[in-house]
Order: sequence, then structure tokens, then C-alpha cells
Amino acid sequence: MNVNIYIETAYKGPAKRRMAGAWLVEYILQSGKPVTRGGILYADIITENEMTLRLMQQAFSILTKTCCVRVFTTCAHVLNTMQNHWLWQWQKNDWQNARGKPVGNVDLWQQCAALMEQHVAEWTDGEHSYRQCMLGRIQKEMERSHELEEPENYLAVAVPEWNTGSG
Repeated sequence: MNVNIYIETAYKGPAKRRMAGAWLVEYILQSGKPVTRGGILYADIITENEMTLRLMQQAFSILTKTCCVRVFTTCAHVLNTMQNHWLWQWQKNDWQNARGKPVGNVDLWQQCAALMEQHVAEWTDGEHSYRQCMLGRIQKEMERSHELEEPENYLAVAVPEWNTGSG
């Protein structure tokens, strides 16, 4: 099955900040009907990299069969990691980077690696038709007030209109 995963975040760069991000998975049924699943994550203190990894976890966790996946993200670190095959190199090097230093967000990378291992994935920062809709919904979430018990926690927000069709 061919699947597209779309990942968008409110901000770019390594600074820790209040942020929301969105994930959306799209696949086409044999009938030709598109099916989507998606949601929003919100956090008070998080980096773009960590948010992107958490969004990837959400998206890949719903895939129950081996798929050919095209992942759309503008997160430069995640894109470079995947396009340059650093993730698999880090695994071989006991989660040390090329400079011999521990990989940042190693627990999230390990969880993502486990979720992705049965799939064939292609990574791109290309434009997609969901971007403006996702960014608009992220902006709405950023305007809301959220009460998280701990600053490091994150909140999953359902987006019913992104959960279409049946499959």
C-alpha cells in the first residue's frame, strides 16, 4: 500500500518553545477513495526536532501493514537524518553520531526507528496540498489556552475532520 505522511510544525529551528504540530496520513483505497487520519500535538516546551519526532510516532503508529511511505516534512534535521541514512548509522554506532557524541532525543529516535523498520520510506520537503490546511489548524491550536500538568508533557488533540473514510 502507498501512503503519504504529512508533518507540519508551528515553528522552525532548535529553540525550545511553546509549539503545536500536525500529522496526517493519507492512503487511497482500491475503490480510489482517499482515506485520511490525523491529529495535532501541543507542548509548552519543545524543539522542532522533538515535535517532529513525536508527530512521526503518531503517524507511523497507525500503519498496521508494510507500506511504501512518502514522508513530507520541512524539519531540516529530521529530513537530513533520513535522507542521509544517519539513523541507521547511529543504530550501528550504539546511538553515537559521527563525532562520537550521543544522539539527541535518542529515545524518540529509537521509537521512530522501531515503528519505521517494516516500511520503505522516502523523505521530502516538497509542497503538498494539505500544508495550508494543517498550518491553519496549528495556528488555531496555538491561540488556545492549554493547561499541562508538567511543562515537558504534550497533549494530543483530535481533529475529527481529518479522519475520513474507512479502511
